[in-house]
Amino acid sequence: MRSCIPEYLPLDRPLIVFDLETTGLATGEDKILEIAYEKILPSGEIMAAVHRINPGRPIPPEASAINGIFDKDVAEAPSFAKLSYELWTMFDGADVSGFNIVGFDLPFLKSEFARVGKSFDFLSKKVIDVKVLYHSKEARDMFAPRNLTAAYKLYCGKDHVTAHTGAGDVRATVEILEEQLKRYPEFCNWQVIAELHGKKELLESAKTEHAPVVTKPAGTLF
Repeated sequence: MRSCIPEYLPLDRPLIVFDLETTGLATGEDKILEIAYEKILPSGEIMAAVHRINPGRPIPPEASAINGIFDKDVAEAPSFAKLSYELWTMFDGADVSGFNIVGFDLPFLKSEFARVGKSFDFLSKKVIDVKVLYHSKEARDMFAPRNLTAAYKLYCGKDHVTAHTGAGDVRATVEILEEQLKRYPEFCNWQVIAELHGKKELLESAKTEHAPVVTKPAGTLF
């Protein structure tokens, strides 16, 4: 499998597009159940994987109802601590992307690494939050959903039938990013992407599904 992303946005090192499924939404309290990723090499080649993780606690029914992961599904899976070195090594020397990773996945993953005594510095990486790009261009109706499903329908013209599965969300995110780069030539520039991710109000908007976008002076990513 290959991606056309490097044809539009030059990669000087791999770009990892990833998604987390968790026991809840509370960073620092809830735990990761699954991490799925597609590692896009500068050549365009894709290396994909999904890791299930045992959270060491019962999975709340409301979480299972959303992500379809139950206690029995992770009973034999390794803990995050056991996977941490493999994951840390995988992310080392790579840039990162995903949908809503600024508002959720990055701080959540950083917190999990901190629990096992590993410092994970995302500020040294280039970050592409596909939701930030989406909100910067398409957020015109404050009452219209601006989530992954809506973005996939808009950019790819298809229904996102595998929502809330790690691999399905990652594949949808890669396809959306490919279409964004084709549609908006200005996104084919790392400096433009960095500037968008420095706009505090845009980042706050991208943490929601409905808040209108207001352009303000640059803020901080985390």
